[in-house]
Parts: sequence; C-alpha cells; structure tokens
Amino acid sequence: MKGTLYLVATPIGNLEDITGRAIQILKEAEIILCEDTRRVRKLLAHLGIKGKKLESFNQHNQEQKIPRVMKWLEQGKIVALCCDAGTPAISDPGGRLVEVVHQKKIKIVPIPGASALTTALSASGLPADRFLFLGFLPSRAGERKKLLEKYQDFPETIVLFEAPHRIKKTLKTLREIFGERRVCLARELTKIFEEVKLTRLSKLIEELEKITPQGEFTLVIEGAKTKKKALDAQEIKKIIQKKLLEGKKLKDIAQSLAEEFSLSKNLVYQLGLEVKKETRG
Repeated sequence: MKGTLYLVATPIGNLEDITGRAIQILKEAEIILCEDTRRVRKLLAHLGIKGKKLESFNQHNQEQKIPRVMKWLEQGKIVALCCDAGTPAISDPGGRLVEVVHQKKIKIVPIPGASALTTALSASGLPADRFLFLGFLPSRAGERKKLLEKYQDFPETIVLFEAPHRIKKTLKTLREIFGERRVCLARELTKIFEEVKLTRLSKLIEELEKITPQGEFTLVIEGAKTKKKALDAQEIKKIIQKKLLEGKKLKDIAQSLAEEFSLSKNLVYQLGLEVKKETRG
C-alpha cells in the first residue's frame, strides 16, 4: 500500500498558531521534510515531539531529493512536508514534489494553517474578494520591472513578498510603474515586532529611507483605477497651467494628477517646471 504526503502549514511567527491537526500529523509522520531542519526541530521541541526523522528539502536540493521521497511514499511511509513558515509550496519549496506525487497517483493531504499571504490581506483594509499574488519578485531589476509593467493596469488588489534588502528598490519601482497608490505593509507578522500599516507608496518610501528595514515583508497594493484616456504631454501641461492659475502649488498638482491618471509624479512635476518656464518666457 502506498503512503501519504501531508502538506503541513506551520506558524509564520507565533508558535501557538499551529493547528491541532497539524500537531497530530507531525506526531504520526515517519519522515518530516524540512526547508530548514533547525526551524522544524525548534517547533517540534516546543510541541514536545521527539525522535522524528528530519530530512532537508529546500530549493537547492529538492530535485535531487524527490526520487528518495518518492521511494519512501511507494514503500507506504507517511511523509510530512514543512517549509520554514506558513504553507508549503506557496512561494516555498514543494510545488514540484506535489506535481510528481500527483503523477504517481499517491495520496496528498493538505493540512491548512498559517499563511503570510492571507494574514496580510485580511488586515490590509484593501479589497480582498479578488486579488493577484505575485510571490517574490525577480531579483534582477530588469526582470522585476518587466513583470510589474505587465500588471500596471490590473484592477484588483496585488499581493507580493519581499526581502528586507530589496524592499526599498521594489517600492521605488512600484511607484515608478504603478504611480501613486495605497499600499499596506505587513512585516514580522504574528511576531513581537509585528507591523501592519495602510499608507501610500510615496509616504512608505519616504519612511523606509530613514531606517534599515528588517524582517520579511508582505505588500498588499491597491489595484489600478479605471483606466482613463491617455494624456499626452501637451494635454498634461494645459491642465497644470490651469491649476497654477487657480493658485495651486506645483507639488500638490503633481501629486493629484499622478493619482488621477496613474502617472509618474516626477514626470508631472517636470512638465510643470516647463510650464512655469514657458510662462515666464
């Protein structure tokens, strides 16, 4: 009789967030696949579970480990897959293993639980009935920009993960491509220094410039507003000129037009400077 692969969601921070069913499966499992054996060993110690066989299974070795795991399952063993935190195979190792297990007609049982994705989305204050999940963006700047440009007009909420050393660059790229939007930053979810705040991209960029970001970040980004007629430079200048004559400041004009037409604030500001120069001339 063939075995079973259990996909066990583990806490994303607070160890008390594990479910009773997950605890039972970890007790019953003959082999536990771990993204990092040290983290799972710490969790097992917290739960009072001893004597378990832990096997490293991560993005660097998963292709080499899959044949061994399949052999165990063919032998009828109970195997549990855990990632460092949250639900396995969601921007974590495991997706390829699950695919192979399906192909071999071996039973797969998901054990639901914590997920940074749904935790951040539920607390974001942004629409959550439909959303797009992009996971971790590409590390290369060009690839990251190309992917975001693909979704700059997507009307629903967008969720993505980001590492602390890339968060500032990513936010600036988001602001450049998406224009000004509301964004919820969720950091260190369920941990001591948990932070969940709904703000605007420009303000968040300004705040993070003053600190060294720490912890894993989940960003929940407002979808694109209904796309309006594209404006050329001359049309934008006419609007700017009108608002300047009304006594409004260029900085405020750039902010409002960037939001209204999903434009780059810097672009609008530069056009405004040109209008002022032409007016003086």
